[in-house]
Amino acid sequence: MRQVRWCGLLLMALLLAPCTATAEQVKLRITLQVPVTNPLLGIALVHLKEEVEKRTEKSISVEIFDRGQLYIDDQVVDAVSSGAIEMGVAGFSQFAKRVPGVDIMQQPFLFNFEALVRATANPDSELRKLIDKAVLDAAGVRVLWWQSFGSTVFFSKGRDVKEPNRIENQKVRVFSETMAQLTKLCGGTPVALSSSKMHGALKDGTVDMVMSGIGTVETRELWKVTDTVTRTEHGALEFFVIINEKTWQSLSHSHKEEAARKAERGVREKVSEIETKAYAFAREKGMKILELTPDEVAEWRACSSGVLEAYMSNTGDLVRQLTAAYGKLRTDPCCSSGPTGSFNRR
Repeated sequence: MRQVRWCGLLLMALLLAPCTATAEQVKLRITLQVPVTNPLLGIALVHLKEEVEKRTEKSISVEIFDRGQLYIDDQVVDAVSSGAIEMGVAGFSQFAKRVPGVDIMQQPFLFNFEALVRATANPDSELRKLIDKAVLDAAGVRVLWWQSFGSTVFFSKGRDVKEPNRIENQKVRVFSETMAQLTKLCGGTPVALSSSKMHGALKDGTVDMVMSGIGTVETRELWKVTDTVTRTEHGALEFFVIINEKTWQSLSHSHKEEAARKAERGVREKVSEIETKAYAFAREKGMKILELTPDEVAEWRACSSGVLEAYMSNTGDLVRQLTAAYGKLRTDPCCSSGPTGSFNRR
């Protein structure tokens, strides 16, 4: 119920424009890659639609195009930026092409525990403010909230990837240039694919394994074409709920920002619970779930170190500002001790 209430507040705040019986209906369309039933990315948008249309008596209409009906992963940012569609949900990697510095979240093992990711995604964090502004300036879209999709893991069949040499000569589905670099450095062959094509690519041999979030085990039916999940958790999977800036500016309400924050908190609080359920689902389907030992983490870090070195060599202002902000955050009590459990050394 809390999530419903917050999403209702968000849309009321976002979309509350003068509406009378004779006013023209305001229509907002949202593009989404996964089904609206997806517990991480879909359900919040459904609640948002229902609440807004109810409270405005459909003076404001919200239409969700899910399953990539209108735009696939790498088309969403351009579509929202150009105004071809008003809103969308896009992954971090889709912004790295326009603003390379924002790819800090994908740097191997830099954000490999939940407390650090949560602190970074906090709207008041320096890292978050820098990234949101860079996205707005470069792409002309406003970030309404960040939505976690968990951590990056490997799905494979007949082998695990606890050690990096296990991906040698393997075709690996990747979703960003950063993950492609990691794959190359560790001996694999990267294959860039939309998430909607992962199942088919595994089935026909286009790829041998995929990088993705555990949530896709059910939504993309990866349990049918793989049998092993290796929890490398080497990168944070964050998505942006974005709106075209001109559309945003045309909407009237003085508390738009505040309401968006309330909605974001409601969704993020459920991430751990949803991931736990996804892993339970995978086990029920007979999949093996493997975690890395500290030594194996160290091997992966060493193998992929060139990715972070290349990022740090970028002399742009944004990269310098982001790395400095990251350094400060790692001295904060929330994030200074590093991950626990299988990952117990930085």
